[in-house]
Amino acid sequence: RVGSEAYLVMEWLEGEDLSQRLKSRPLRLPEILALVRRVAEGLAFAHQQDIVHRDIKPSNLFLRGGRPEDVLLLDFGLARYALPTLVGVTRNRGAIGTPGYMAPEQATNQPEISPSADIFSLGCVLYECLTGQSPFAARHFASAVEKILFSTPTPLHALRAGLPPGLQVLVDRMLDKDPRRRLPRPGPAAPQGHPDLTE
Repeated sequence: RVGSEAYLVMEWLEGEDLSQRLKSRPLRLPEILALVRRVAEGLAFAHQQDIVHRDIKPSNLFLRGGRPEDVLLLDFGLARYALPTLVGVTRNRGAIGTPGYMAPEQATNQPEISPSADIFSLGCVLYECLTGQSPFAARHFASAVEKILFSTPTPLHALRAGLPPGLQVLVDRMLDKDPRRRLPRPGPAAPQGHPDLTE
């Protein structure tokens, strides 16, 4: 506050969001893995505060300086507390999120959305980075919801040859329809016993 005027100081960002980058040129596999790891670290911090982002998608991931390894997680406008006993950051009236990236529990407007919903959405982003297309892309909201609830995305190897098999295991875990079977809350390191993604 300066005198009687309040103001908000925000960081000036230069670069592009992930959706812009994917339209211009694909990411290399090391760049994809660095980006996903960095986003997972940001989500881990939010989840430790019991905050669920609820709108993870390429346009909310900003590549500072165009560098995937320096990605920033933007727009917590739809975020809410994971615990039902706490007041939500935003009120939930209907399905909240972006079609094609929402977890099944978001698409069906479940009353409690856990951090695993963000894991599902990040899995959609990972799939798109690897293949160039969203796993549940559809022209209409209802069609996207139907795919999210009932369809299995095309296997990675059918869209991009030469990917490590461990990536399919990872994507399958992240995109599991049952939130209880998804990967646990993300952290700086891969889960113990995680398949090697570099070979």
